[in-house]
Amino acid sequence: MALAEGKVSGAHTPPTVSGLVTATSRVLALLAVFAMLASVNFEVIGRSFFGHATIWVTEVSTYLVVVITFAGAAFVAGRDANVRVDLLLNRLSPTLQETVSKALAWISVFIALVVLWKVTGFWAENYESGTRSWSLLNTPLWIPQLSAVVGLTGLVVTLALSSASRSGAWGYVPVAGALLYVLLDGAGIISGGLSPHRSVLLLGGLTVFAAALSSGVRAAAAAALLAAPAVIVFLATKDMTLASKSAGMVLVLFFLLFAGLPVVFSLFAIGIFAMLFWLPPVSLNYIGERAWEAVNTFELAAIPMFVMMGSVLVRSNASGEMFAATRLGMGRVRGGLAYASILASGIFAAVSGSSLATAATMGRVAGPEMMSEGYRAELAYGVLAAGGTLGILIPPSIAMIVYGPLAGVPVTELFMAGIVPGLLMIAAFALVVLVWTMVDGTAAPAGQGYTVRQKLAAFKGVMPFLVLMILVLGSLYAGVATPTEAGAVGVLGALGISFVRGTLTLRAFIGSLEEAALATSFLLMIAVGSSVMGFAVDFLSMPQELVTVVKQMNLSDIGLFAAIVILFLVLGMFVEPISMVLMTLPILLPVITAAGWDPLWFGIVLVMLVEIGLITPPVGMILYVLAGVSEQKVSLGRISIGTLPFVGAFLAMVFLFFAVPELITFLPEMLK
Repeated sequence: MALAEGKVSGAHTPPTVSGLVTATSRVLALLAVFAMLASVNFEVIGRSFFGHATIWVTEVSTYLVVVITFAGAAFVAGRDANVRVDLLLNRLSPTLQETVSKALAWISVFIALVVLWKVTGFWAENYESGTRSWSLLNTPLWIPQLSAVVGLTGLVVTLALSSASRSGAWGYVPVAGALLYVLLDGAGIISGGLSPHRSVLLLGGLTVFAAALSSGVRAAAAAALLAAPAVIVFLATKDMTLASKSAGMVLVLFFLLFAGLPVVFSLFAIGIFAMLFWLPPVSLNYIGERAWEAVNTFELAAIPMFVMMGSVLVRSNASGEMFAATRLGMGRVRGGLAYASILASGIFAAVSGSSLATAATMGRVAGPEMMSEGYRAELAYGVLAAGGTLGILIPPSIAMIVYGPLAGVPVTELFMAGIVPGLLMIAAFALVVLVWTMVDGTAAPAGQGYTVRQKLAAFKGVMPFLVLMILVLGSLYAGVATPTEAGAVGVLGALGISFVRGTLTLRAFIGSLEEAALATSFLLMIAVGSSVMGFAVDFLSMPQELVTVVKQMNLSDIGLFAAIVILFLVLGMFVEPISMVLMTLPILLPVITAAGWDPLWFGIVLVMLVEIGLITPPVGMILYVLAGVSEQKVSLGRISIGTLPFVGAFLAMVFLFFAVPELITFLPEMLK
């Protein structure tokens, strides 16, 4: 996942336009995050301390989720922050890499145009019919839906301008024409327009023409060549069996992902191609409805809040003191820093909710410490990779927040169910370190002794995290706040801690808002893409067919479970965790339901499975994160070798939870 500042090249005017669009998108997304933070805390404080509940916060916060998702899309594109699989792309020569990157950007422009076209149509339909919400506010729905139209328009402009060359000013003419067409035709202003297929063909032709004019013939040809295999597969399987179509869909999805097309556009592409070639043409109209329904959910408001909470705490520099405290607690134990890293990762995970953030933070704090004290690189970075996987297992967890509403499982129960597995995983990782240091005494030096007074003095480094955990989970289980609201309460607590520590600056606050806006927009745009793809999957009854096939195979429970484990081991090497959940859940839920598995239990197992792939050599995403934060002082190969024992421990624990599901379910059941 690229999070670096995106570079926009071109003549003087285009970069100015692109910069203006990206800046506007950024401001809108940041304002929406801030408004959500203020309104949710206003509701919680007013209801809990003054007995005054509002009638508007839940609905307004839901609409703010929509605004962050779509209005922030251009900001995400401008920062090049969309998740992609760049394994093969990075192996190309610089010249070829630039050509392919521009080609992929133009494919993204085409997909975004099609989505904008149908989202505009959905908005116009609700505007003309005067559709209102069923709430006390009775809001005209076209008002929040307008943010999707505006946001996707900005996305198209940003993608087109960012892929242009200095001599490509004429390329903006066909892009402007395509943009004008989708807005006017979608809004119904053009009467007697083209058929859906001809409209898509027109948009494709204009996009290729724009690519040739602004990025060169090679980029345009590369875009056509990359799109051709997907089109051919969908055309070839049009009259085939459902099994062949399913295989073709999976094949195209993996082709697009490995080609380097961002996950969000890959998912959109699958849904659009299926609607064009397999379904009735009118099915394209459901893109707008699916886009709206995918993010018009109050529960998703927890995502920007939990991301911001972790970001504020990281910027307060509390993580370094927390690691120092856990280090002193280990004393003279051989490999004490490794144990301290596991414990510190678990504590940090309890407030960040993100595996990549946990790995990156602890890699910067603990990695250099262990290397300077003579730890073998494999052990030092292997344990940091393993500790990073605790990020979405120990509650609060963003993955659980996403899974809960989709699977119909209360998020509070998922949080409670994740506590015991999280603690057991910490113990399992510690056991790996113990065995490693016993077998190889040179892997880690003996620790240094500290007095009780020193340990007690250092304990203050853990206090901010403990206070925040108590504040978030306490407000949740005491009934003061819902899971969605608890994130906003946590942000307030994190801001208070940062203020007390003297690290709360305007720059740090805005940076935290930015991080929350970026993460929320790219994650929920993936949810939108997954929903569009899911429409085609549901329309063709693919999940039901998969259930039938699984039943016919007469797989035992352990055989089915092993197949699911293998699937996530492979996917996890290339795809970010939340993306994996969103991509696979529409298909897997019917399968686990047919198998009679508890969706609460499976939610925790699913979280664990998406985590294993992140540290599975050779291409787990956490491995790249750690290689990056080590500033290439430790090779990817050595980090990969170091993770293998922890992958083994992870797999052992997953199968233990399969054999003894009560380890996951007993705590939520006991507290019901």
